[in-house]
Amino acid sequence: MKRHKHLFEGFCTLENLFAASREALKGKRCKPGVVRYFAEQEKEVVALAEALRTGEYRHGTYRYFTIHEPKERVVAAAPFRDRVLHHAIVRMLEPIFERRFIEDSFACRKGKGTHAALRRAADFARRSRYALKCDVTKYFPSIDHLVLLRLLRRVVGDERLMDVIEEVIGSHCDGVEREWAGDDLLAVTLRPRGLPIGNLTSQFFANVYLNELDQFVKHTLRVRGYVRYVDDFILFDDDRVRLRECGSAVREKLAELRLRINSDKYRLLPTRLGVDFVGFVSFSDGRCKVRTANVRAFKIRLRRQLWRARRGSVAYAKVGESVRSWVAHAAHAQSWRLRRDVFSSI
Repeated sequence: MKRHKHLFEGFCTLENLFAASREALKGKRCKPGVVRYFAEQEKEVVALAEALRTGEYRHGTYRYFTIHEPKERVVAAAPFRDRVLHHAIVRMLEPIFERRFIEDSFACRKGKGTHAALRRAADFARRSRYALKCDVTKYFPSIDHLVLLRLLRRVVGDERLMDVIEEVIGSHCDGVEREWAGDDLLAVTLRPRGLPIGNLTSQFFANVYLNELDQFVKHTLRVRGYVRYVDDFILFDDDRVRLRECGSAVREKLAELRLRINSDKYRLLPTRLGVDFVGFVSFSDGRCKVRTANVRAFKIRLRRQLWRARRGSVAYAKVGESVRSWVAHAAHAQSWRLRRDVFSSI
C-alpha cells in the first residue's frame, strides 16, 4: 500500500486553510462564535497556519450537549477555529482515502447518502433470498485511538501531519480500556477510545476505521451483496448457512478492531419479510415502506412544532420546512397513502 509523504506543506497553506474556513462557515454565519471568527477571518487563519508550522497548535475544549432525536446522543461542539482545522484535514485526506473505500459504503461521502444506500439495499433485497443485518455497539465511543492511528499511518507517511491528527483524535476520550480478549496478558497499556459526535473528522475517521471491515467482507469473504451506512451494515445471499458463517467471521474481524456487534440488532431473515435499513423497510418483491418508528417520531415532532407555532415561539415557515423535508424523505418509498393519512390525522 502506497504511503503518502510531504503532505504537511500543502495542508497548512493559507489556500487550504481559507478554503476550509469557507466550508466551515456554511450555514453557520449567524452564530455568535462564528460571527466573531468571521469578523477577523484573515487574522485567525494566519494565526492557525503559524501555530501549525511551529508545532504550537493545541486543540480547544469541547462544549457538550445532548440531543434526543432520533435517539439520545451526546454531541461535542469544538471551538470554531478547530472546526476549520477539521475541514482542512478532511480536505487533505479525503482524495487519498476515497479511492480506497468500496463503492457500497454510503455515509459521509460525496454523491452517496441515505437514499443512495436505500436504493442499493433494495436492489440487493430483490436479488437475494436472505439478509444478515448488523450494527456495531456504541460505535463512536468504542473507536480505539491506537488502532485508528495505525490505520491512518498505513497511508499517511507525513509525521508532522500525523502529529496534528493525533492531537485532534486525542482531544476527546470516552474512556480507556486495559484488557481485551486476545490481548497479551502482560500488556498494561491504557488505550483511550471514542471519537466525538459532531466533528467532521469523526465522520471521516469512522469510514477509515470500518473500511477494514468493508475490505474483509468484499475481498476475503467475497460477499457481493453488502451495504454499509456508518456502523449499520447488511450482508445479502441466497444461502442462509453461508450468511451465518459470514456473521461469525464478521464478529471476529470486528473484535480485531476492538468493536462488538450489537446482539439486539443482529438479524438473519428472509428478504420477503422486509429488510430494515436507513429508515426504510425493503422487500424482495420490490416494495419499500417508511419505518414505522420514523412515522411515529415525525407525528410527535410535528404536533409539538404546531403547538409551539400557535403560541408564537416557532415560525410557521419553520414548521413548513420540517414538513417538506420529511415528505421528500418519505417519497423515496411507496408512501402516498401514508403521507395522506399522516396529514389528515393532524
